[in-house]
Amino acid sequence: MRKFLITVILVPALICSCTSLMETTPSTDVVKDELLSDAEGLQVAMNGVYATMYNRLDFVTANAHQCFGNMAVTLAADLMGEDMVQTAQGAGWFWKDYNYDQRSRYTSKIWRCYFTWEYFYEIISNVNYIIEAAPEASGDKNEIACTLAQAHAVRAYAYFMLVQSFQQTFKGHETLPGVPIYTKPATASSIGERRHSVAEVYSQIDEDLDTALGLFETCKVKRKHISNLDLYSTSLLQARVALVENDWDKAVTAATRAVGTPDASLLSRDQAKVTKGTFDNTTAAWTTGTTPFNSVKSPSVMWGAEVISDQSTVFASFFSNMDACTNVYYAAEAPKCISNWLYAQIPETDVRKGWWNGNIGVSAEEWKYGANINYNQFKFQWADQKSYKGDYIFMRLEEAYLILAEAYCRKEDYNAARTALGEVMSRRDTNWMSAVSRLSGSEQTFGSTGTVKTLMDEILLQRRIELWGETGRIFDILRLAKGWTRYWTVNGEPSNHTNCLSKYPEYLNFPADYIECILMIPQVEIDNNPNINPEDQNPYVQN
Repeated sequence: MRKFLITVILVPALICSCTSLMETTPSTDVVKDELLSDAEGLQVAMNGVYATMYNRLDFVTANAHQCFGNMAVTLAADLMGEDMVQTAQGAGWFWKDYNYDQRSRYTSKIWRCYFTWEYFYEIISNVNYIIEAAPEASGDKNEIACTLAQAHAVRAYAYFMLVQSFQQTFKGHETLPGVPIYTKPATASSIGERRHSVAEVYSQIDEDLDTALGLFETCKVKRKHISNLDLYSTSLLQARVALVENDWDKAVTAATRAVGTPDASLLSRDQAKVTKGTFDNTTAAWTTGTTPFNSVKSPSVMWGAEVISDQSTVFASFFSNMDACTNVYYAAEAPKCISNWLYAQIPETDVRKGWWNGNIGVSAEEWKYGANINYNQFKFQWADQKSYKGDYIFMRLEEAYLILAEAYCRKEDYNAARTALGEVMSRRDTNWMSAVSRLSGSEQTFGSTGTVKTLMDEILLQRRIELWGETGRIFDILRLAKGWTRYWTVNGEPSNHTNCLSKYPEYLNFPADYIECILMIPQVEIDNNPNINPEDQNPYVQN
């Protein structure tokens, strides 16, 4: 069994009242018991859990600069797909995700398999303490219920990310081994659990989400900070899960509740504009652009992490790996680009065309350094380059509308689907409605590349464009089960991928359940958990 932390992680991201307690009480068990004894302490502990989502770098003893919480997991999942291109190796971060070289390192404690496992199970371990302690805590019962709801929602999120990372998608794989389920605090005598089936893990996720939503509905406590999950962001999480489960009715219900949030609004066309930063290759001078995707104060944000200046990290951050107009060389040496096929699908009338370079005449072979390269991204830039500040956005309202559109389309309610999609697209492309007003059909006719023939094709295409870099493309590839490729020619131009995964020459189009899309169970788990044996490991090669 992996070693669970007995203490609740206390990173004073939002509330610092835990500091004196930590200093005056030497026993960690006493600290835990005292902290979790009342409503205020429970929320302080919950804030500490949220802080791990961007502010903890000690889950690995090396390679921490590619292991910075939620955004690191999502970025790796995006790079495993076809819509994001990593132009070069650079400092090395995320290069192995892009090239599918992480699985072979499952015996190490410094790479993706170990980090993803360790990271989410530590979150689960800590919220289990909060869930266990909440019924006996003193103080305002509604405040306690609100914190308890957050704990259940975070546990659901962690299990959802784990089961997607370490096993195939839900539909058609329900009986395959998923991940161990823990719902009680760990003790020194705790024994590791077996790999529960995919269906069992999703059942636990559903139970936690239902519990969380019920508590949010009854407690009526408004969240204190955007970092806290609430009724509406948890509803969006439930809608995400429902898509994977192919439960279209639940997806409609959850997404409808999510779009009812009083605290977020869709980005207008003007608000969605991005000003590109510039990098002068000759003088090595850079300027910072502007984007709505680096601040939790952006109107459509439903859940995110506000990174205050004294807690920002220079190198171990999402923006250091994304913003190539900076003196932080990670992105400048290894720009993240949109695939030229996906970029070609964005019309000139669409404001999102400005989120990336087009073909500016600088290919990967000609490029030297910085942002001046074909198809470089500018969607994600530092908010303040001098202080290396930028917030992390985990959920936006636009995603809720896109889920609503897809779920309605699956149910063949095409008018409702077009209306939901139109809420986003009317704010992006002035000519969008005239181009697709007659589209219908719930069939997805292509995976990576193709021509839009149905309303479903259009919805999924707009999802890829709007949520580029935000939700982990490989998870959609797996759930949609259409296969995928990095090989294409668009407008006479070959694929701009620097690795079309030609080390697998038998696959010009990868199968939907390609085994390398999922991670291996870390060897340390197999070594320490008596209920997970070598034969329980994920297959190393495709059958």
